[in-house]
Amino acid sequence: MRKQLVIGVYLVLTGGPLFAGLGYSLAYSLGLTGLLNEGFTLHHWQRLWSGSDALLSLGYSLYLTVASLTLILPAAVLFAWWQYRKGRGGLFHKILFLPLTFPPLIAAFAWYYLLSPGGLLSRASFQAGFTGGIGDFPRLVNDAWGIGILLTHLFLIFPLFAILFAHQAEKERMGELEAISRTLGGSDRQFLQGVFAPLLLKRSSPLIVLYAIFLFGAYEVPLLLGRSSPRVATLFITEKMTKYNLLDVPVGHAMAVVYTLSVITLATLLLRRGRFKLFEV
Repeated sequence: MRKQLVIGVYLVLTGGPLFAGLGYSLAYSLGLTGLLNEGFTLHHWQRLWSGSDALLSLGYSLYLTVASLTLILPAAVLFAWWQYRKGRGGLFHKILFLPLTFPPLIAAFAWYYLLSPGGLLSRASFQAGFTGGIGDFPRLVNDAWGIGILLTHLFLIFPLFAILFAHQAEKERMGELEAISRTLGGSDRQFLQGVFAPLLLKRSSPLIVLYAIFLFGAYEVPLLLGRSSPRVATLFITEKMTKYNLLDVPVGHAMAVVYTLSVITLATLLLRRGRFKLFEV
């Protein structure tokens, strides 16, 4: 009884504000509240989908999320494999904790001054004679592919998964599993691909989903290192709600509803007990 009460209080405290905000945004987008409300209307939803901007924002957010995890997870697994082979510890393992102290905005500023056309890499390239000026340096920030965003996400999140996977490998007693694999004639590569990596990913799957949601809703890093078009969904929502055109505010609330429902649906499907099968061992 006490456990159920605690769970109920937790759900109210965490889910209450979320669904209250969702309900307010839904009412605002339907013209039922707000500064310019004139009664129920679907006009703002029609405006949201009348162009390609909303879909591009959602697609760009999804691209950055998938691309970031595609870079982070294999690199973290390989680091854990290296640590498993050589033994945990060492200077590099300790250095990994340093990026975890960086707020996203500070990390974004650091990478901007490193990768921008007037940044440190561009100046070093010019001094070394590789480029003739700012115009010759490749565009690594505010670019269409989000290279600066991806590198910043890698810098911020790779250390967490690398440390997690290294500890998880030790906890799962990989030595015993490898001995069984050797007995069955498996090679190092087969053990890595067939047992080591799938097991780590499976055990860490809830955290991977949570960080996917975090990356999908990233704001500070895309704000500084991204472009104005396409832009991520969070920037789309913020711009619509905070600009001077009051007619765009309901459109921003409509997008907020779409974004929130998308995240809730995805998280529910992936984390539902007995149906999480992203990584099979």
